[in-house]
Amino acid sequence: MSKKRPSLLHWLSFLPALAYWWLEETQPLEIALGVGMGLALLEIVIEKIYSGKIHTLTRLNFGIIIMLGFVSVFAKEGVWFKLQPTITGYVCATWLTLNQVKGNTMILEAMEEMGRPWPFPKEWIRDFEKHIIGFCYGYGTFMAYWAIWGTTSQWAFWKTGGQYMTFGVFMTLEFIWLRRKMKKAVK
Repeated sequence: MSKKRPSLLHWLSFLPALAYWWLEETQPLEIALGVGMGLALLEIVIEKIYSGKIHTLTRLNFGIIIMLGFVSVFAKEGVWFKLQPTITGYVCATWLTLNQVKGNTMILEAMEEMGRPWPFPKEWIRDFEKHIIGFCYGYGTFMAYWAIWGTTSQWAFWKTGGQYMTFGVFMTLEFIWLRRKMKKAVK
């Protein structure tokens, strides 16, 4: 089985959010939450079948979705379920921050494990990872806003396609930053 995550699995990860959005509009909250949690479980099963393993981030998201789903059922309020991207962003950013405090750089370590050397000074990757930490905290806070004060339609947009657009803007700014660093280093 392939070790690379199939692209179909990536798109399936949006299914719980989109199903929850549609079901919250048309069904009682308990049904929307149950289907959203069930689809998160289905995502794990499909990932295991297609890639032979369940990635750490998938397990983290599954645990958060299940926990927040049950909290939402008991509180009879769907906002808890919609806080999943916020909590995931905060957990990832905190983990990266703790790694940096220990002197580690997760991205650099992952690239070395894959046998792909980082072609720039190692300080730059550390700075890039700091920017990713800021992005995760910022996007998590942004998603909390939509979960609490926005409609489920708005939240679902920013959880799916809007996430790609936001990350695309972030990466464009990162490439501009890297290009400037390279120009200064050449001078």
